[in-house]
Amino acid sequence: MNKAIRIAVLALVLLLPATVQAKQRLPKGCTVWGQVLKDGVPAPGVIVSDGADITATDKKGFYYLNSQKSEGSVFVSIPSGTEVETTWGMPHFWQRLTEPSGAAERHDFELKSVPNDDYTLIVVSDIHLANLFDDIRQFNETFMPRLREEVDKAAKRGPVYCLNCGDSSYDRYWYEYGYTIESFPKTLEDCKFPVPMFHVMGNHDNDGGIPREGDVDYNAAERYRRSMGPTHYSFNLGREHYIVLDNIVYLNSEGRIDDYEGISGKRDHDHYITPEQLEWMKKDLVTVKDKSAPLIIAFHSPMMRYKGGFTGSRIIQRFQDSGGRAEQLFNEFTALFSEYPEVHFISGHSHQNMLCYGSDDTSTYPRISNIVEHNVSGVCGCWWQPAAHGGLTLAPDGAPAGFEVFPFSGGSMQWYFVSLDDGADSQFRVFDMNAVRDFYRSDGAMRAMLKHFDKRTDYGKIEDNMLLINVWAWESKWKISVTEDGKELDVKHKKAENPQLTLDYYLPKSGWDDNTRNRWPEKYNDPVVKPHYFWVRTSSPTSTVTVKVTDSFGNEYVQVVRRPKPFGKLMR
Repeated sequence: MNKAIRIAVLALVLLLPATVQAKQRLPKGCTVWGQVLKDGVPAPGVIVSDGADITATDKKGFYYLNSQKSEGSVFVSIPSGTEVETTWGMPHFWQRLTEPSGAAERHDFELKSVPNDDYTLIVVSDIHLANLFDDIRQFNETFMPRLREEVDKAAKRGPVYCLNCGDSSYDRYWYEYGYTIESFPKTLEDCKFPVPMFHVMGNHDNDGGIPREGDVDYNAAERYRRSMGPTHYSFNLGREHYIVLDNIVYLNSEGRIDDYEGISGKRDHDHYITPEQLEWMKKDLVTVKDKSAPLIIAFHSPMMRYKGGFTGSRIIQRFQDSGGRAEQLFNEFTALFSEYPEVHFISGHSHQNMLCYGSDDTSTYPRISNIVEHNVSGVCGCWWQPAAHGGLTLAPDGAPAGFEVFPFSGGSMQWYFVSLDDGADSQFRVFDMNAVRDFYRSDGAMRAMLKHFDKRTDYGKIEDNMLLINVWAWESKWKISVTEDGKELDVKHKKAENPQLTLDYYLPKSGWDDNTRNRWPEKYNDPVVKPHYFWVRTSSPTSTVTVKVTDSFGNEYVQVVRRPKPFGKLMR
């Protein structure tokens, strides 16, 4: 039988009615089964799972699961060198289970061969669409062009994929403004999203309107599972194995923190890996054949941080458990990766960049020396609000909103941040604090804000000839140098409040934003100081200064700053 006839016969079999297919003898207790094809022929050894149990296809490409169907779907762990069909950013690696728990049902998958030893992963997070602050237009006209720019660059070296680290929607507004988690796939379709996007569930992707009874966490995720797919799963790209987890344990406790329509509780949550996911992950890790390649674990809320945010300082764990087991759960989780020399956590949630090398400090947690966590800033920044008020697309740490790009090549990886405003070529912003001081002293709205918020930084009092440098993706292996007329200046790494964030976000939000229920709310009085800032004193208010920042891979970013440099909402 030639290849064309063989493929035609297989296609005919797949089209047979379920009653005919059911005549195949199934193992005792099997409730989910099917066949996996690669390039039209049976694919043996492919991992398939229901989120609880794991199996591999036999020599004819068939798999059989004695599934309790608790997670509601079945998925194929896409093997390296293959892809599945993708419809506008939604890869078809999973299928919804539709029959009762004891009934057998068939689900087939198709793979196609794609060389992807060299590929690029674009990580986005915290898109937070809600039909507020012109967010859909900003998504389409600000974010998408920048993403397509990076996709076009990366496609020259191999396939491009996207990982979405969660909070695609905003549970607070599901019922009030009509944008729910089910709306997000339609948004991807409308913008013709150009690459496969693998999704992580965020806390705001839960349904805050569910009754506070039974398994709240499971029930709150049901609409996500139906529209976006499994909350935990795995896949392979190149030499790397990826595991996606849901580390949000949604509580939605009794009481209210807002009065938005349809919300039944506080929308609060813990964050850790549930026992059910841990047991599944242990089974999945057994399938990893190449332990020398980077192992990628993706989830929404960050797992570890430097104390105080300063790179190189003591590392603290970020699990949160109402039962008081956070330390124990963190140690149990990180212990699972002892056999892997290079593990990369990728997370979102914080809306700020923070890369944490476990090897910088193992004093409290000795098992983390092989782990690097990439906590990636949010696409929405400050929930799309600064640009809606005529400013830049800034995040809550004063960095620009954006995403991270990870080029992979034969088992090695690099990374760089791409801001929506400036792209990949700019990695810092320089403030001439003389101009900032003049603005703080002369602008009436700013003076009114500082009158009400006496804890905020008043840059109207700053000393002469200071520069503030915001290096938004700073990490412990980076370097910075500043020269004035060829002379090296002293650079001090010190926390600071970003004056542009105050102007673009806090001033309009606290003073006259229609979404704020009262003017000058006290919650905005706390200073927002962040650690990725550097201070330099110059000798003159008019000198030209050169700033050079070198990243972990030797890439240099240089700006020549001619002063006086104006300050304003759109200052670059």
